[in-house]
Amino acid sequence: MKAILQTRFIHLKKHWGSLLFWLLFPIIATLAIMGLTNSLQQDSKVPVGIVLEETTPMALDLVDSIKQTPIIRVEQLSEDEALTQLEQHQLDSVFIIREGYEEQIKKGNRNRLIKSYRSDLSFAYSPIAEMVMSYVQQDTGRTKAVLTIQELSEQYPNTGQIWTWEEIVDKSKEVEAEENLLQTSFTFLNANTKEDENRFVLFNPWGLWAIFSILSTFMVMDWIIRERRKSLSPRFFFMRIALNSYLLRNAMLYLLLFIIVDIITIAVFYKFLGEAVTLALTLAVLSFRLTVLMGAFILAIWINKLPVYYGFSFVLTLLIAIVSGAILPTEGLISRYPWLQLGNPLASFLSKEIGYGWNIVFVILIAIWFVRKEKRNVKGA
Repeated sequence: MKAILQTRFIHLKKHWGSLLFWLLFPIIATLAIMGLTNSLQQDSKVPVGIVLEETTPMALDLVDSIKQTPIIRVEQLSEDEALTQLEQHQLDSVFIIREGYEEQIKKGNRNRLIKSYRSDLSFAYSPIAEMVMSYVQQDTGRTKAVLTIQELSEQYPNTGQIWTWEEIVDKSKEVEAEENLLQTSFTFLNANTKEDENRFVLFNPWGLWAIFSILSTFMVMDWIIRERRKSLSPRFFFMRIALNSYLLRNAMLYLLLFIIVDIITIAVFYKFLGEAVTLALTLAVLSFRLTVLMGAFILAIWINKLPVYYGFSFVLTLLIAIVSGAILPTEGLISRYPWLQLGNPLASFLSKEIGYGWNIVFVILIAIWFVRKEKRNVKGA
């Protein structure tokens, strides 16, 4: 084992730059793409100006509701600033929450609560205005409920419980949240966690990382082809170790190195992308890493020429990216050809599950290769 570590250290000393690049490539590429898509998504939101003539709790709640709309980027400005930016077409439209909004809502009035402005280029004014009005209708609906409950309390004073305005409003919000009457989510992949329910997800970061990890693993494991050159075969007589054992032991060293980088990846994604760290995710990542490394190992011992190996690596990565659904949605394709899901090497990982199928297949193939090589070595001796 000492000889293996020494030879591997010599190899890494000469190629540490490329090794470090391919180890960090999945992390850097995923963060770059997620950052770019988030930036484009933010820039693609419709800019809307909001002017507050009063800062009552109900008016502030209305602004918060508008800000939570995924397609809108809210700019809270003064009236003069908002109208100036509207004239310069920096804003699509302007909505002014007029003074006395909360007072009028509590009286049950719904007219002339919001004043709006638009320009000749306000392409999204109508749907946004409808959305703002729906929030106002929501406030007036709660007011109607309050007035009804208070009226019933006056008619039946012996109930022993008197509800305040704030208590009734808070209870209505609680019921709305629990009932979840209408909810839509726009995702390319399933978002089952609560923190993902209201977030538009263009790409799954773990899906991107998986594709880039497959490519980087192929690139790192090209050392197998280099080590199998005939010009290097005499050194194994001095090392007193068979070639197949040498390759397997070195592959285990690379597996350990990849696992360390994968653990760092989980921490980085938690820090910068807000991805939750769970035991299921960790086990899925480790299982996926083992699958990819064994697949790259088998491809490298099957191919003897580097250009062919690189070509196969890029083509295979591209095919997996298309078929797996890690980047593009494949629901229609899977429904038409269900057998594609069975052969998808990323299916279990994207579901945060341990992949047993491909691991078992690759272990069997490596075992067959190892036994056959051992028998050849014995016969040659």
